[in-house]
Amino acid sequence: MNAKRARAARRAAPPVQSQQRRSSFWLSWKGITIGAAVVAVIAGSFILPGAFSSDSSANPHAGMAMGVGLGEGLTVGTPVPSFSEKDVQTGAPISSKSLSQGKTLLFFSEGVMCQACFQQIKGIEEVGAKLSKRGVRLISVTPDSKDELQKAIAQYDIRTPMISDPDRNMSAAFNTLGKGMHGDTPGHAFVLMSHGKVLWYRDYWLPPTRAMYVEPEKILADLPA
Repeated sequence: MNAKRARAARRAAPPVQSQQRRSSFWLSWKGITIGAAVVAVIAGSFILPGAFSSDSSANPHAGMAMGVGLGEGLTVGTPVPSFSEKDVQTGAPISSKSLSQGKTLLFFSEGVMCQACFQQIKGIEEVGAKLSKRGVRLISVTPDSKDELQKAIAQYDIRTPMISDPDRNMSAAFNTLGKGMHGDTPGHAFVLMSHGKVLWYRDYWLPPTRAMYVEPEKILADLPA
């Protein structure tokens, strides 16, 4: 082989030392640690896709505590999910921010398909003075359209604020869907909240009660002092 061909062969040969340096890096403890971290991040993006998203709308149950099943509400101390709605009767805004002071009792129900649910609202209104004495205001949430809800409000002479939640976003955020009489509607759930925290949660449709109407005095007795 003449000198010209030898130089050409050397240029075409792979850079052995460079390849060896790369191989020795990945075999070192630093290379192994970095490689393991990369694999863990990639694996986590498949197993826990929500972990890389800060958008709470991607996970409406983000406020749920570990161990709480779908449709079983929120545990005491859980932050109140963010929401912004309007009172169907007055058009006044009702939001997690506007309710951050004082105590509010939210009642999630099946709505117009459930006569007992509206009787429940009316029954609680009748003990409204006792609720007010405790500093608690009542707001009801149903999955009905605004027009449907306004007709029921007139029929039952409802005086307290009501929220129309046809897209179920608010009902889902409070984890009230999944175990009601119908899977896409709340059961018979009450949430007492104050200063951005859940103080008490009870779905009377879940065992052992299994009721679509509860005596208002019992609800008052069950509410924490």
